[in-house]
Amino acid sequence: MNAGRFVGASVAVFVVRAVLNAGFYGYLMHGEYERMTAAHPGVFREVVPAYLVIDLLVALLITWLIVKVGSAFGGGIKGGATVAVLVAILGPVIYGLYYYFSVTFYSVSFFCTESVYQIVTHAIQGAVAAAIYKNV
Repeated sequence: MNAGRFVGASVAVFVVRAVLNAGFYGYLMHGEYERMTAAHPGVFREVVPAYLVIDLLVALLITWLIVKVGSAFGGGIKGGATVAVLVAILGPVIYGLYYYFSVTFYSVSFFCTESVYQIVTHAIQGAVAAAIYKNV
């Protein structure tokens, strides 16, 4: 593994991930979160520095997985996107199902919207990682 390309790809994935998450959760879904908070005061915490640290850790993990196994899924941007979509399904989408069946304020439409977002954004992140690393 080339350390320089790995760091470059991870940083790019982190930036893409942070921007997409801020746009989706901070702006597009803001109204939905306000409705949930109004109905269930105190249910959410907003710790932006923690979100960014988690985004950085996930960017490192996604990039590492793509570098290690992207070639098994066709290599290049396609392989990177495929690995990242599988990560999305096995991570946030499955977690969303558990969350939906665990709380009363998580609607079907919110689950579906968030799941589509997670799959699409992970595909983008995987493609970015593979395109920048270029040896997948």
